[in-house]
Amino acid sequence: MAPIGKRLAWVLASALLLTGCGSGQNDADQHFSLGDTVSTAWFDYTVTGVESTEEYGGYISAEGEQLVVVELSLKSTYPQPVTMFDSDFQLSWADMSQDDTRCMPVEYYCQQQLPSEYELAPRENRSGVLVYQVPDDQQTFYFTFQEIFDDGTEEGRLGDQYVMDLTPQA
Repeated sequence: MAPIGKRLAWVLASALLLTGCGSGQNDADQHFSLGDTVSTAWFDYTVTGVESTEEYGGYISAEGEQLVVVELSLKSTYPQPVTMFDSDFQLSWADMSQDDTRCMPVEYYCQQQLPSEYELAPRENRSGVLVYQVPDDQQTFYFTFQEIFDDGTEEGRLGDQYVMDLTPQA
């Protein structure tokens, strides 16, 4: 496996954007539940909490929308630094359109959030939140991470996709 770098992380974010956020319901996906530890090629992650709210850290949801705050814990298992983006993790729901950009976290605005771009050092543990603004009539969400390996092409080679079913507690 080739080392992951900024190019691969950019490819990951771009590929997820190009494929749309999707519903997170694919027979080839690996499915998990809130609190499960998910092991990817580069790190383990656990969603330790999720809540829906109208306001978080001073950010107020738009009319007709809610904020879904996902508490995330990451632990590097890779021997080299891994460049990460907040967009590596996307949120979707059953009836969303493929081009709905609300699957991406809102722009970084408070210290509790994971930065837009950061490096996960070997054996580093990091925690933070990702905040998504979504329709207020939705209650069940799918939190997705897609592995993409650098194979020398612009798109990269798709690896496993990890989908976690989330239902925020109001």
